[in-house]
Amino acid sequence: LGHQRTGFLWTGAQAVGKSVRDFGEFQQFLTKPAAADWQNLYCDSKNMASTGQDTAYPLVSSSPIPSLNSVSVHGFPKFDTSVPDIYRNEIWKRDFEKNGPAALNMFWLSSDHTGGPANAPAQVADNDLATGRLVDEISHSTYWKDSAIFVVEDDSQAGLDHVDGHRAPIQIISPWAQHGVVDSHYYSQITMIRTIEQILGIHPMNQKDSAASPMTAAFAKKPDFAPFTALPNRTSLTDGLKTPPPCGVDTPAPQNPSAAAVPSTKVPADRQALAAQWDTWKSQQRLTGPDAKPDFANPAQMNHFTWYQTHGWTKPYPGENEIYAPKDVPGAYIPSAENDG
Repeated sequence: LGHQRTGFLWTGAQAVGKSVRDFGEFQQFLTKPAAADWQNLYCDSKNMASTGQDTAYPLVSSSPIPSLNSVSVHGFPKFDTSVPDIYRNEIWKRDFEKNGPAALNMFWLSSDHTGGPANAPAQVADNDLATGRLVDEISHSTYWKDSAIFVVEDDSQAGLDHVDGHRAPIQIISPWAQHGVVDSHYYSQITMIRTIEQILGIHPMNQKDSAASPMTAAFAKKPDFAPFTALPNRTSLTDGLKTPPPCGVDTPAPQNPSAAAVPSTKVPADRQALAAQWDTWKSQQRLTGPDAKPDFANPAQMNHFTWYQTHGWTKPYPGENEIYAPKDVPGAYIPSAENDG
């Protein structure tokens, strides 16, 4: 379904004379220096942000799809939970400030998959901060008046809500988007693609996007050009690391006393043996290294692992009465929907 004779979204954009730049999407290969671990890339990100220097650890990411590889920024790494998203943001920022944006820009900030050296709350905070900084940079640029940023999750990861377990959030960030509005129309990935096609004049790729309705209710007739400023992270980006970065741990500034407290992420003494079993499980899930693969882990186990980390190993998963070892998680042996073979 993903590879069709009519081409891809990016080739459709090129067919109507639009430029394309890809940052991390559909990349399969990644090479990085031996010293480019999470801790050093975190420190490198801070150095790049404060000095404007280039990275000290050049990474090379590439795609097996020739048409995409030719428009990819190869220094922007593919999925690998040992690469902080704030590092990815700094790589993108240098390209943006040097070359400006393409007409169609695709990004993948993947730390919110969790499972990296830092714990789940830290990785989600890293993802949020990188996203906020990207929006901050674009909205304070001369390109803002003509920009629309669509922020979607890779999948809802069975994160059930009060309406339907297939739902996932989307944000449309633009001077032309409705501000402060929750739009409850039925939308899908296809309606979002149709909206992007309409904005750029791209011809539909197949019957699905040809028949889809654009997300017109999400947009306003009059623009609001006020920029967005990224908020600092409340959760330490280095929480859960077994080895602190050489530049020191991340210590967020004191927060507004009225804000909700950040939960503790320290593993209690009586849960450390159980947490160690999960660390062993994590090492087998292809979350980093040459064979890193998103969604390789069993979804039930990954959901439990993320929940346990987020709640300081003190709270059972919803609907359960105890904290399980990986092998005892209900549904642990149901194959992932991503694995069809």
